[in-house]
Amino acid sequence: MTMISFDTYYDTYLFECVGHTEYTTAGQDILCSAVSILCYTLRALLREEYEEGKIYRYREDFSAGYVRMDFELPDDSAPILDNIMAILRGFLLLEEAFPDYIQADI
Repeated sequence: MTMISFDTYYDTYLFECVGHTEYTTAGQDILCSAVSILCYTLRALLREEYEEGKIYRYREDFSAGYVRMDFELPDDSAPILDNIMAILRGFLLLEEAFPDYIQADI
């Protein structure tokens, strides 16, 4: 099962995605592919905003079966947070459709 979480600690946001869905064999797992593309989309958004100076401190860890991204947002970051939440909605939709394979705590 893949476990996805998105939490806040004061001004720091933490995204984590752990595990494989095990929907089918590795290399052919369409659910893992869906989860991966959402992770990469979130990563691209956060990197771009960080490079433009719109996000303070950004760290990431991408490895097999594990993704972690944490970052700080300024007070006037509602548009960035809206974009992040739109991507996170994809994880909730996957959980809704495949609850035996994906759990999202967002």
